[in-house]
Amino acid sequence: MVEATLDVTVGRQQRRGGAHGIVAIAWRNLWRNRRRTWLMASGIGFAVWMLVFAQSVQMGTFNVMVDNGARMSLGHVQVQHPDYHDNPRLEDLLSDAPALRKSIESLDGVVAASLRAQSFALVSAEERSFGAQIMGVEADREAKWSTLPTMIADGRYLSGPGEAYVGAVLARNLGLRVGDELVMLGTAKQGGVAAAVARVVGIFDTGMVDVDRALVQIPIADFQDAWSLEVDEAHTLVVLAEGVESSLELAEEVAETAVGLNTLNWHVLMPEMVQFIELKAVGVQLIFVLIAIIVTFSVINAFMMTVFERTPEFGMLKAIGMRPGAILVQLQLEAIWLWALGISVGIGAAVLLVGALGISGIPLPAGTEEILRGMNMPNRLYPGYSWEATWIGVITMFVGTQVAVLVPGLRLRRLRCVEALRAQE
Repeated sequence: MVEATLDVTVGRQQRRGGAHGIVAIAWRNLWRNRRRTWLMASGIGFAVWMLVFAQSVQMGTFNVMVDNGARMSLGHVQVQHPDYHDNPRLEDLLSDAPALRKSIESLDGVVAASLRAQSFALVSAEERSFGAQIMGVEADREAKWSTLPTMIADGRYLSGPGEAYVGAVLARNLGLRVGDELVMLGTAKQGGVAAAVARVVGIFDTGMVDVDRALVQIPIADFQDAWSLEVDEAHTLVVLAEGVESSLELAEEVAETAVGLNTLNWHVLMPEMVQFIELKAVGVQLIFVLIAIIVTFSVINAFMMTVFERTPEFGMLKAIGMRPGAILVQLQLEAIWLWALGISVGIGAAVLLVGALGISGIPLPAGTEEILRGMNMPNRLYPGYSWEATWIGVITMFVGTQVAVLVPGLRLRRLRCVEALRAQE
């Protein structure tokens, strides 16, 4: 039996021919079965919430990992000789490096910038010898932004000439302690012998074996003297940005300033991190796709039930001259209202939760300190809201709900008025 109120309303709106009336009817029809509407809207909201929240947590995690890697050693942006990145050679140097550093420091968004010179050498202590990377650094600048000077296992960081800051694994392999002498032998700029002797003033422990067993830092002036470099020459200018998000734009500004040189952003400096982020993002998207498919099928089922329950109503509408396409449009409007309700619930929940956790942070399980330290991660994660995930979820669920309407809506084309009016709700 067709509801009288709906019949009267449809008749009035048919006479008026107003689009606004059809939209209002679609909204009213949605609440003829409140439980079903809220179940479908909750499913849509959950799918959107899951994608936004998961992507936001991941984005916050990745930003922390990238920022920690940048602050420990690599920086967000580096400027090098055009040939140095692909084939590092001692001869591929930045000339007039202090002036370049000064011009880069004047750019907006630059937190810090420091010069480095580096080469591989044989390091010895008494009768033991190992290969290591010798890095000449501006110690006073590095101490202001790099976290490596704070990862002290013993001693202190560099403060003057003739000093060395050594990784914990390398110190153990060489039998070094704070106060011991370290001999470094390498190849100088013109092919001669580079030799330097430094006193170990500090031993650092990053928790990353590859770094701790192969890195020695010394003042850049000592490196320039031992490896026969000019006082204004360096291999790399390391730049730290205000944040990971702004670093890519900053890299473009740096490239415009350092014309003729190679400017590298963190995507190039940390390729393993980029691959890790892409792999994790694919995993979240696959889970979202599965949930979206499940939600779409549930909406299809709900609209199929709607079509069966409202068969007499649709028969009456066809009998008074309404075309099946117009009836389908009305169902699509109902789906749009349902979609709007669902994404409002999902986005609202995601904004509130991500906002709260962005302030308080997500505490990580106890007992994982060593693992987190090895990954250069803090003990709390702070999500960053993902607008990209929001748009993906909104568009995907819109398409899903419209497809869900089309499947049962095809039945309307085969609907016969007499049989539909005789049907029982």
